[in-house]
Amino acid sequence: MKRLLSVFLLTILALGATVSSQPVISERQDVAIFALGYYGWNIPFQSLGSIDGEIQKVFADLGRFNILGVSQRLSSGGLEQFISIIKQAKQSNFVMPEKYQFGEAFLTEAEFNRLVGAFIVVAPVVTEFNSYWDSRNQQYKTTLKVNITFIDVSGGGTVTAIKEVSTSGYHSSNQYESIRSAIESIPSLLQFEVRSIPQFQLNTRILAVQGGQVKLQMGSDMGIMKGDEYSVIQAGSIEGFDDSREVGLIVIKEVSREVSTGQVVYSSIKLGKDTQLREIPRIGTEADLYIHNLGDDTIAVGLRATATRGFFAIRPYVAVQIPLELISSFLTVEIFPVNALFGAEYNLNMGRLSVAPHAAIGLSYFHVTSPWVSTDTEILSHVGAQIGARVSYLFNTNMKAFVDIGFEEWLAIYTSLGNESYGGSMIGLGATYKL
Repeated sequence: MKRLLSVFLLTILALGATVSSQPVISERQDVAIFALGYYGWNIPFQSLGSIDGEIQKVFADLGRFNILGVSQRLSSGGLEQFISIIKQAKQSNFVMPEKYQFGEAFLTEAEFNRLVGAFIVVAPVVTEFNSYWDSRNQQYKTTLKVNITFIDVSGGGTVTAIKEVSTSGYHSSNQYESIRSAIESIPSLLQFEVRSIPQFQLNTRILAVQGGQVKLQMGSDMGIMKGDEYSVIQAGSIEGFDDSREVGLIVIKEVSREVSTGQVVYSSIKLGKDTQLREIPRIGTEADLYIHNLGDDTIAVGLRATATRGFFAIRPYVAVQIPLELISSFLTVEIFPVNALFGAEYNLNMGRLSVAPHAAIGLSYFHVTSPWVSTDTEILSHVGAQIGARVSYLFNTNMKAFVDIGFEEWLAIYTSLGNESYGGSMIGLGATYKL
């Protein structure tokens, strides 16, 4: 009997260990999305449909949601009433009214029940809207701020998260175009905000290991894109508390519908089938701060933004740099030179170390300011090109250091007022921050 009891206990323990070691796999979640609430703000009617469409498109493009659209719009006060009613609906003595009114929004019993049946309810509400003529910069400017509240209906109306998206739009002659520009900026920001909520981050597993690459479960069906990053998770617990740790990094290089291919950047554990992976939410940009020394001793400091989400090896970038020696002033006039570069790199990952040949073309202008004029002036001064290679080393999942070598030349468009060409061999260094 004792032997049978021991075998039984060991079997139970073994089964428990097996269950606890199984990877967590994310599934699609049901969300109901209210139309944009805007009460108190004078927003052009044609813009409302555009904002509703952009918000719903974000959830559709993410792939991880089943979406239920709702035509009603909630105000801030109506949202508070809606959350309160959801909490009351979980009580046994709750009496279902024939019609609900949340501020200026009406819901029938059937519509309310449909919302309660969803896992998450999403309620976007405008908290700031301003569109006007900017006389200093001679253009229309629109600022838009939207708060998105995520309500866990299954959790009794608990507010899971409140995310704020702030955008701006500009246009030289058409106010509606400035509004549309602000609206079109919503998706990229909102996608990141949604993916940054732990409840919505993807958890998946390795299906197979092939040298320095892995096949992982999920693909475009769950919104995975090239350039996405996943942490390797080592499961662990202490006294019943979760002690899981990030011990590696994988970058997605290819995506099919249900399976993705990732390149292993590093891992301190041996990877195998069913190794747990967790999404690292990012906006999809690497921001570089750097300093370059050109062949004629010109020092340039700059900021570069490289697109990563949706790209793997070939990645486009834009950069803005300031040649310090060209900053000047004359009486009350100040001249500030700015170089704008547009290019691409070919990134070769070799673990934490990477090499990226790159090339770019650019324009340079003088930004002229004076207290005696109402507007600033930009004067096109140079055209230029840059070619080189970057060697970088990844210190952690969020930061790299790098060295740049190459050639950079800026040719003067005109030579009056001492304007001259400059450039030559280039060497520099900097740091990269993943955003």
